[in-house]
Amino acid sequence: MARPAPSGLPNAGPARPGVAVSPALAAALLLSAGVALRLWQYLANASLWIDEAALARNIVDRPFAALFRHLDYVQVAPPGFLLVEKAVVTLIGGSEWALRLFPLLCGLLALVLFWRVAALTLAGWAVPYAVGLFALATPAVYFSSQVKPYSTDMAATVLALWAVLRLRQDRPDGSAALVAAAAGAVAVWFSHPAMLVLAGTGTALVLSSVTGERRPAFRSLFVMGAAWTASAALAAALALRNVPPQERAYSQWYWSGGLMPMPPRTLDDALWLWRHLTWAFGTFATELRRTNGGLGYPWSWSFAILAIVGIVALWRRRRKAALILAGSVLAAVAASALHVYPFTGRALSFLLPVFLLATAAGGDHLLRNWPARLQFASPALLALMVGSPVYATLVALPPERVEHMRPVMASVAERRQMGDATYVFHGAGQAFMYYAPRFGMTGQEYVLGRCSMTDLRVYLQDLDRFRGRPRVWVVATHARMEALELRTMTGYLDLIGRRLDSIEVRSTSGQPSTGAYAYLYDLSDGDRLRASSSDSYPAPAVQADEGAARWGCYGPQSPLERF
Repeated sequence: MARPAPSGLPNAGPARPGVAVSPALAAALLLSAGVALRLWQYLANASLWIDEAALARNIVDRPFAALFRHLDYVQVAPPGFLLVEKAVVTLIGGSEWALRLFPLLCGLLALVLFWRVAALTLAGWAVPYAVGLFALATPAVYFSSQVKPYSTDMAATVLALWAVLRLRQDRPDGSAALVAAAAGAVAVWFSHPAMLVLAGTGTALVLSSVTGERRPAFRSLFVMGAAWTASAALAAALALRNVPPQERAYSQWYWSGGLMPMPPRTLDDALWLWRHLTWAFGTFATELRRTNGGLGYPWSWSFAILAIVGIVALWRRRRKAALILAGSVLAAVAASALHVYPFTGRALSFLLPVFLLATAAGGDHLLRNWPARLQFASPALLALMVGSPVYATLVALPPERVEHMRPVMASVAERRQMGDATYVFHGAGQAFMYYAPRFGMTGQEYVLGRCSMTDLRVYLQDLDRFRGRPRVWVVATHARMEALELRTMTGYLDLIGRRLDSIEVRSTSGQPSTGAYAYLYDLSDGDRLRASSSDSYPAPAVQADEGAARWGCYGPQSPLERF
């Protein structure tokens, strides 16, 4: 007798030779699509943006031992990530290809392991649906080619989930517990948020053990917990030691939007978690599209509902799996409420695998239990479940390039003449200093500008130092406030000088602030110079709150000032 399909997601209909597609084949095809997207982004070889360049300079410039100490330029990364990056750089050089190789491998590993996790958690057509969601997820594609540990965070999460879910087997043995112990103990040295995943999954295992549902032997559970705790404690101690108080205060300000207000005092506070969950499926309000960690789904609130339904549905059928998935999320929420770790933006990317597994479970449950009288609407539900992720992928196809400084600097190096002066806008400092050796620009040939969040006249004062020079290059990227700083500078220079050349590389995000620019000016005309000065030019007033005034110029650009 033919058995019914184990999943509520639609089957391909009656089997026909050469036409039928099995769930396994569909998952493999979607997995291949995910690999292709990640390779597409990697092979685009985009320039390093400010945070990438800041971390890359630590990796390239420091010896191995120094990577265990406080990093320069307000950067934080787990030591395992840094050591592997340094090893790759030592072997094959400090190019973007080399620096992004390990993140790419982590992204590919996460994709393959996610397939296994989906197979351990879901059934039937829900498995390829989950694999498709993760394979096409824009943040997972983009972060797989960033010199930051975000793809490593996702790989660590999926690795921990895979190792723990293997303990759900009918006869869990010591080897499964040892694999889980080793996976968790290693993961925390490559991913800081992996500690939250271990806290949540560990609590889930303890609760499952108490309820007696297919629990592993107590000894195996104890060994695993001891290994996780010891390794996480050492990793956390090292991480805390390497972040001085001032940088902790800056981080609290920078990620304040991702720290849950406790106790909630207003309705807005009470809806905080729901709002951030919908942003995870859509776009986080304070970050750029495709670089912020949001999935970019239209109707994002509906996917947040699907994820919640999925956890509830799993609770009824596979309680341990539901506990493991929910435990990771609850641990992250608790960390946010305690103001230890933000529940927002790219910092939350480590939870995307959990959110997408829960979404697939929710979609499967709804289609299994869709009322007969509403069957006419089931195609609309299916179109939403599939159409929104596909749309989000199509509008954000690789390559993504932001702050694409390399071609700008290549053009400047080609067009420079003996005696040219170069002013580097503070936001371009990290990328400029990473690429400068490649294009033969020494420290005597450029000046790094100051940063000011409250008075744009500071930039004009810096530029006044070049009055009388016949050839002055102004190189800029990471121009904040909708590029107001850069527009003010070029407006002033266009008044007191003559623009000789312009090099502009727009970012794929379309944001002027993430473009890369170089302008050549002649500032030697006395008549033009008398037209204005840094004191008389009508610089726009800037309104900055107390936090922005204090911390807006802190971060990767703050140690670069040379004026």
